[in-house]
Amino acid sequence: MGKDNKDFHGNGFFEWQFSPPTDEKLKESEQLYRYDEERYWGDFSREPFDLDTYKFPAWAIGGFEKYHRPVLAPTPGSWDCGRFGGGVHNGSVIKKDGKIYYLYRGEFPAPDQYKAPGIDYMCDIGIAVSDDGINFRKLTEYSPLFRKGEDERFSFEDVCVVSFRGKYYMYLNRWNWKRHDDPSESGICMAVSDDLLHWEMLGLVFPNAKRIHRNPCVVQDPDNEAVMINGKFVMYINDGLMGISDDLIHWESVELDYRWPGGEGCFALTNYNPKHTDDIILFTGGHHTGHFYAIGEVLFNKRDPSKPITWLPRPVLTADERIPWENGLSAEPPHKPVSCFRDTIFFTGMTLFNGEWYLYYGGSEFYTCLARSKDVKPAPPGGIEPIVKPINE
Repeated sequence: MGKDNKDFHGNGFFEWQFSPPTDEKLKESEQLYRYDEERYWGDFSREPFDLDTYKFPAWAIGGFEKYHRPVLAPTPGSWDCGRFGGGVHNGSVIKKDGKIYYLYRGEFPAPDQYKAPGIDYMCDIGIAVSDDGINFRKLTEYSPLFRKGEDERFSFEDVCVVSFRGKYYMYLNRWNWKRHDDPSESGICMAVSDDLLHWEMLGLVFPNAKRIHRNPCVVQDPDNEAVMINGKFVMYINDGLMGISDDLIHWESVELDYRWPGGEGCFALTNYNPKHTDDIILFTGGHHTGHFYAIGEVLFNKRDPSKPITWLPRPVLTADERIPWENGLSAEPPHKPVSCFRDTIFFTGMTLFNGEWYLYYGGSEFYTCLARSKDVKPAPPGGIEPIVKPINE
């Protein structure tokens, strides 16, 4: 991969993780995080692309349609009250007893003792539950989960939850803002649970890492069960790293020889196509053909899950500036500014529910929104619109 990939990942901490600009600089910031082909093309080919003649590949999942409103919002006065540029998003979903449980990242202003230069917010993890995947009830009696005792100084973000043989495993990013570049303090941590409600924090997954490990994507099936590949569990990690484990608790990370475009890892899926059980899709979120953050897909194979085979040339999910909550505005009229992250779609939770894919993405990093797809294999997409059209059409 080229220079953009290296510049994107940097040392593992992104410039846009700093708190948004103040009111005086807000007007200037309106030019950031918008569609910009020069700034946000990424490492994708710039060869001419004809959407009308492009044949969507059978391995990919497309046809995502957005629900007409956000499905989760910050709660004023609560721990997940949100702040400008951050609310409730980047959560993981998992099914239990016919319901969807959503373990989400909630943001709030940081206590003074945990602030760092340029960073004045923190995050913890909350739980919400739904019978239909649309209408969620926050389980306030169990939330937030982790900022207690020695863990109070950490910000917990961007969740990946899998099940295996009746037990639940959560992997997420942990940040000590005063030492955000120190892999002995910041990186992927994990917790375990028997019921999805009570969690035991086990600490950093890679405590001896030499560089920041972030954005864990454990390979799972459509029901969010972890899948062993060649006798090992596999975790895709940002910036050319992969985790390998025998038991989902003890992990070893390895440096990969290969890179792929698309930015961060979102979600890793396998066993989704009965005709091609060796396929693995890694959904990505980041700079994508002009979008600041959009969702791409990369194909891998179980024979060598470290080596990308191919990737889609265009994203399958992008922000729409006509939708207020995807354009930095509140969902409720008069649609006041709530975020500077306009052209920004990212997700960490997806499941197969009622015969459709339910993908939960962040709207302007402030709301949780839902996109659904009927592209369930091996049935062909048929009339499904597989790839998002360019924003200027």
